[in-house]
Amino acid sequence: MKKKFLVLIEDDFEVMGNGLGNVAELQYLPALSLMNIADKYGAKVTFMVDVAHQLTMKKHLVHSEVRIQSKLWDETVLLMAERGFDVQLHLHSQWVNSVYKNGFHHLTDVWNIGRLLPEEQAELVKAGVQYLENLLRPVHPAYKVCAFKAGSWGLQPSEHILSVLENAGINIVMGMRAGIKIEGQSVDYSGMEEKCLPYYASRKDVTKLAADRSSLAVIPLQSYSPDLLTFSKYVLNHILERARCKRGFSLTNGKPVPAEIKGLKPLSGKNDFSLGMRPYQTHLKIGSQPFSYLKKSFDVVIERLRGYELERIPILIESHTKQYANYYEDIERFIAYIAEKYESEAEFGDLSGYGRELQENPSLARSKDVHK
Repeated sequence: MKKKFLVLIEDDFEVMGNGLGNVAELQYLPALSLMNIADKYGAKVTFMVDVAHQLTMKKHLVHSEVRIQSKLWDETVLLMAERGFDVQLHLHSQWVNSVYKNGFHHLTDVWNIGRLLPEEQAELVKAGVQYLENLLRPVHPAYKVCAFKAGSWGLQPSEHILSVLENAGINIVMGMRAGIKIEGQSVDYSGMEEKCLPYYASRKDVTKLAADRSSLAVIPLQSYSPDLLTFSKYVLNHILERARCKRGFSLTNGKPVPAEIKGLKPLSGKNDFSLGMRPYQTHLKIGSQPFSYLKKSFDVVIERLRGYELERIPILIESHTKQYANYYEDIERFIAYIAEKYESEAEFGDLSGYGRELQENPSLARSKDVHK
């Protein structure tokens, strides 16, 4: 019998948002570690792979450093599939119209896919789906892209990009969390009609419920605002971690970062803080957090979700393996904690499996005709 809670760890398999970093350090090595941890505790993971990065690298294979990273990207994604992990589509739109010069990718400031031209949106999604299916079907002939996460949480304006995703055969969308605002990228999720449970999105506005169950399903990120004590410990941990730990590799291979890359800060207006007893606004995530913070955040969220009567509730946890350095022990303890503490009511799943559940039982997600 299926358990009430389905824990969905979705990992954003990517380099830095400004294009810095390399596949070996930020993608292959930490993703391999996450796979090993997941296997140890019987957990599942969906790797949301940034195909926009790979499509860009494919344009510059004349450069040996790019060619090597592109090959390792393919091999890592194939390894995920061969080991039984789910692979789905993630796209960072700032790679579109980027240029490569002097050893650096120079990205644009369009970090919200909804701000691309309509034809650019369609071309990027189509190319991303085709790339993954061509890469993975030799390993799994029935493989299909069914889930999508936009880079930097951006899906606005919604109407055209949702149509593009539906036409590409995608039926699950992620990345939205109630309250996220990024003024410079035209992202505003303060008006989400459903904040915690999966729902079918209006084809005109991804923040609104559809009238029926025929459209894309949205799985919201679970919001979390730590209390002042938890937040203070979190900040102190980061201060101490920075003082005692250094990265193993340079994100720039020792080269000075061009001024235009240093100055690229499209998410600088994001509203992470507010006045009040819980000033930090965020969501369930795994990356550079100590175990105590991870444990507390999950405990708070699952306690809140127990109050809902829906028979099957997905708990989406955003993961960034590129941030795992110095935190592998904390991450392993956290996954082990979920597996042991919540064994009676929660199980790990992946996006492909949940997509099949929605097809078999559309009532697992909300729409206006059933919303209360």
